[in-house]
Amino acid sequence: MNTLLGELGKKLAERWVSLLALPGLLYLATATIAVTLGHSHALDYGLLRDTLSDWFTDPDLRSAGTVTLLLTGILLGSVAVGVGADAVGRLVERLWHLPPGRRSPLRLLTYRRNKRWQREVRCADAPTVSSAELLRAVAAADRICALEPGRPTWTGDRFRVTRERIRQSYGLDLDAAWPRLWLVLPDTTKEELTTAAGTYRAAARRWGWTLLYTALICWWFPAALITVGMVISAQLKVRNATHGLTTLIEATVDVHYRDLVAAMGIDPQHGQADPGSGEALSAWFRKSRWDPDSPLFK
Repeated sequence: MNTLLGELGKKLAERWVSLLALPGLLYLATATIAVTLGHSHALDYGLLRDTLSDWFTDPDLRSAGTVTLLLTGILLGSVAVGVGADAVGRLVERLWHLPPGRRSPLRLLTYRRNKRWQREVRCADAPTVSSAELLRAVAAADRICALEPGRPTWTGDRFRVTRERIRQSYGLDLDAAWPRLWLVLPDTTKEELTTAAGTYRAAARRWGWTLLYTALICWWFPAALITVGMVISAQLKVRNATHGLTTLIEATVDVHYRDLVAAMGIDPQHGQADPGSGEALSAWFRKSRWDPDSPLFK
């Protein structure tokens, strides 16, 4: 048990350092440079060197107690910044999944994505379209969204489409069924899903760091170059992570749907996917008094 706890502690420490401490230290270093140089001396390496030299030769910073307090403060600061970046990343993640609703910016973004998608669909459905144009239009429409767009962001739509395709194929409410499906999955599949979900969370956290670096532009304009690089990196990472996670979720349902049906005591018709079984399971899982198919309906 002690060995197990020791190994667990090492893994947690490594994860803590890689996710929070090291990126936080890098951000604090960049913020220090930004505040020290400012816009007027943004590229003045000599000023930065002299300032750092003054700090390191300051007699007040030579005592062991002061150094300990300083290092502790830097470490705590880096962790605090890391926690802040994680919180901002989670907020960004929630924004990705917001429905259009009545909010003008979100509704406008959804409308623009839908308009682009409809244009490509009309091109693909045109009776005189050539094979090359058909392939181009289909690829362009799928890049926007695999179904008609219903969210302001590509990421939010990708998860919505995954739910919708599962609902149409199996009659299954993924949100209600997922905790039960998880219980019948083999460990290898759970590990793959956990890894993919971790990659997706890390991508959202990358956007959190991007927004924090954006704030430094107010003090130091070269931070804009860092921000541009991070925006490109974050967007690519989010796209890849979202595609990987949603594809794996859909594949998990495709492969293990029958295991879930069998575990709940319902036999699929002729061994095939039966939307009727999925709808019955969804009503059972939701247990809503408002659902006419639910046993709790009144």
